[in-house]
Amino acid sequence: MSYCVNCGVQLSDSEKYCPLCHVEVVNPKAPWEEPKERPYSHHVHTIMKKIDRGYLATLAGLLLAIPCVITLLIDLLSGGGLSWSAYVIGAVGIIYVSVLLPFYFKEYHTVIFLSADCAAVALYLLLIERMSGGSWFWGLGLPLSAAASICVIVLALLLKKVLSTILLRTGAVLIATGLFVVCSELIISLHTYGTIEFSWSFYALIPCAVLGVATMLLERRKNLKETIRRRLFY
Repeated sequence: MSYCVNCGVQLSDSEKYCPLCHVEVVNPKAPWEEPKERPYSHHVHTIMKKIDRGYLATLAGLLLAIPCVITLLIDLLSGGGLSWSAYVIGAVGIIYVSVLLPFYFKEYHTVIFLSADCAAVALYLLLIERMSGGSWFWGLGLPLSAAASICVIVLALLLKKVLSTILLRTGAVLIATGLFVVCSELIISLHTYGTIEFSWSFYALIPCAVLGVATMLLERRKNLKETIRRRLFY
């Protein structure tokens, strides 16, 4: 076993130069010989320190374009026009907006990106209506999309800036779910019957609200939380 004459670090028999200060190893009693097997690789692997998020999003977007082109060509060649491939292209567009679009920005802007996601979903619903020959988007699809967008954006802001614990976040999600169900029934009744009617949505609102409030209250009862934790993890 040799030691570096410059820094004193202990060297293995396979070292020709000190790995710390790069001084040549000189040991007259044990001249250096090329070892049959090295304890490390002959090649130095470069470690990527930072990922180019924009390039990654562009590359992933090009990969997503492949199924769009294939389905479009098959649709045009088999049916002579644009039909079912529009649904595939629209779904891929939603994936691109919701997953890849934020990669082009350094920070995630909650309101902007979630609004873009909701707008993409609304446009996809409009596409479905136009392709199927329906007339339900403006009276049903758009209001439901808007209500879902408001619930998601407000909930995301609360979870990010106000609600910091798991129990508080769980309670907020439960309450928001119940309120969205009520809004959905209101929109559906106005579109279908032209009047405001509430019936089945309360069966979802009441348990969601009760569980949500109970979960939030449990966050304030530290003794009860500790008792439950001890009974669960004994």
